[in-house]
Amino acid sequence: MSTKHFFPNQNGLVVRALKGVASQNPSLGVLESDKVLFHLDHDSSKVSLLSGGGSGHEPAHSGYVGKGMLAAAVCGDVFASPNTKQIMNACKVVGSDDGYIFIVTNYTGDMLHFGLACEKIKSHGTKVALIKSADDVSVGRTMGGSVGRRGLSGTIVINKVLGGAAEAGSSFEVVEELGHAIASNIVTIGAGLDHCHVPGNSEEFGGLGPEECEIGLGIHNEPGVTRLDEIPPIESLVKSLLGYLLDQSDSDRSFVKIESTDKVALMINNLGGLSIIEQNAIVEVVLDKLSSEYGIVPIRVFAGHFMTSLNAPSFSITLLNITQSVTKGTSESKIIEYLDAPTDAVNWPSNHYKTSRPIDLKSQVKSLPKSDDNVEKRTLDLLVDPSVLESKLRTASNNLISAEPDLTKWDTKMGDGDCGKTLESGAMALLRSLDSGLASPGSIIDVLERIVDITEENMGGTLGAIFGIYFASFSSSLKHIVSTNPNSDALKILAQSANEALDNLRLHTAAKEGDRTVMDVLIPFCKALVSNYDLKEALEEAHQAAEKTKTLVPKLGRATYVGGVSEMTVFPPDPGAWALYEILKGIL
Repeated sequence: MSTKHFFPNQNGLVVRALKGVASQNPSLGVLESDKVLFHLDHDSSKVSLLSGGGSGHEPAHSGYVGKGMLAAAVCGDVFASPNTKQIMNACKVVGSDDGYIFIVTNYTGDMLHFGLACEKIKSHGTKVALIKSADDVSVGRTMGGSVGRRGLSGTIVINKVLGGAAEAGSSFEVVEELGHAIASNIVTIGAGLDHCHVPGNSEEFGGLGPEECEIGLGIHNEPGVTRLDEIPPIESLVKSLLGYLLDQSDSDRSFVKIESTDKVALMINNLGGLSIIEQNAIVEVVLDKLSSEYGIVPIRVFAGHFMTSLNAPSFSITLLNITQSVTKGTSESKIIEYLDAPTDAVNWPSNHYKTSRPIDLKSQVKSLPKSDDNVEKRTLDLLVDPSVLESKLRTASNNLISAEPDLTKWDTKMGDGDCGKTLESGAMALLRSLDSGLASPGSIIDVLERIVDITEENMGGTLGAIFGIYFASFSSSLKHIVSTNPNSDALKILAQSANEALDNLRLHTAAKEGDRTVMDVLIPFCKALVSNYDLKEALEEAHQAAEKTKTLVPKLGRATYVGGVSEMTVFPPDPGAWALYEILKGIL
């Protein structure tokens, strides 16, 4: 786990965070001494919704205070429940003529303090209710016993639906009834790659091994339902998680039944340390598995940080059965309306839905029609032995794939770390094309044009663009020379084309020899090849140039501002330059 923090301890951290939230919405206020964030313009004629708990789960709960959601959030210290006095003071600043509803995660401290606040409010003759959020299915009936399940990100869905109902003017009784119905029809399961770390704490919570994954890991590092020795493929992991949520044969965990005809909302919750690109990819995997395994197609999808666990590299899946949450006072369409209703809470995502129909992701995925605009009828070509051509291209591709770990290591040290994977992606694409018969005609022009396509389709970054320009120019020069001097020696044609492509590339980049880039190999190689048409000598020039980059100080790109470069005397090889040498070694 990562144990580094910009705030080395918790002193003042919660209050600072609350002030930070308030700064994003002028309609929010902070009770500093009570760690309460509240809605300054709360309408006292409407039900007051309050939630809260230990901090460290942001944006829960402060991020959901605002018109259309919570009237106030009461925050304890990190992973510690707020006390009853804080809750009572929160109620004072969001007074309600219709009553208070507390939405509380099922943890002992939270339940006791909010429960005591309920009793005190009742004693004053004011209506109050507590909605227990206990959506975690990793805690089954047997383990949960009389305490029940833990409250997870499903809490935020309850906040949103009840917030919409309260804002619409629903009575205390209607909102309370709806709250219990939603809480009874929502389930959550998570998976984590490691524990979180609390600022100021030692590594007392331990952590998972480098290859381990835990299903059902709690938001305070509580043990999950099972720990896996190896991280499974994401498709397998999601399938297992959905089994915990939906398998009706599991009598210990079949808390909510969902039919394919039910309207369902899906939430993918990032617990703090998951990259956004992985988070969004997980959404797609979950949608696919829900449809293919259960015939379930949600009508709403929410993804992001809803209830975190500090910096935990984990995610959870929440499913709400909207259809089964219908009450006497609230219809299915109303529940959807409340989910979609606008709110100025800082951290609830914008609504983009226009209908209540199931999401049709396939209809949103588009592709351009295939075009033959670039198909060229050639009368002349440069042809070589197909078997030799294929062998050399495969060798060059495999050289790059084998070199990827070193290229990535060198580029991570001196650049942005993408060089190795970029080239590996291109090499694998070329191998797939060879498998499909690219080299069968023996056409050099066919190969060059396919390489250009690969640089556009499979290779990003600076090196992808450099190779794209170079090979596009190489192809153009080769076509011109073949058309004007069809009987020229093949090696001379290739050498002249390579050199002309270099001249054209230099119109697009300022890089030159000595700058520690791919040009440190490309320039001397082309110069040697066009001078005497000796492949062996040109390859040796490329090798020496690649080795020389170990002594060159970077002058272009990200490597120029890597810390400590000015004090270094020996560097790793430039990854782009070395990669080009590996390519040349394979094809010559």
